[in-house]
Amino acid sequence: MKIPKHKLVRLLFAAIAFGGIASLGQAANLSDQDKKFLTSYEKIHIALAADDLAGVKAAATELGDSESDIAKANSLRNARAAFEKLSAHAKTITAGQNGYHVAHCPMLNKDWVQTSTTISNPYGGKEMIGCGEIQKSYD
Repeated sequence: MKIPKHKLVRLLFAAIAFGGIASLGQAANLSDQDKKFLTSYEKIHIALAADDLAGVKAAATELGDSESDIAKANSLRNARAAFEKLSAHAKTITAGQNGYHVAHCPMLNKDWVQTSTTISNPYGGKEMIGCGEIQKSYD
């Protein structure tokens, strides 16, 4: 059985296109460094939501020297300002990763990443713990 050349070429292009589309749906695996960052990031997030500066600083030391701004913060306000940079990085590395959600607080116009669908606002602390909404979910 001989298959015409143009049909083989079409079949080859279809297979390549299908493979490309399928790979878009799969996010790259997180590196060990990214996993470590996200573990510390979540601890910082939880501490900020609880207005716990000591907890923030303890979790921040796990990040190493590159994130010393948050480890050296002398107030929750400074810690939250430093957390914005961490959140930008977290959003980048979790894009497309299952189990992560990007949340947004419209009152403060701030974003963060969390693993729960229940809002826990790190920027508002105890006073604004439930302020926000999930913007993106990767499940």
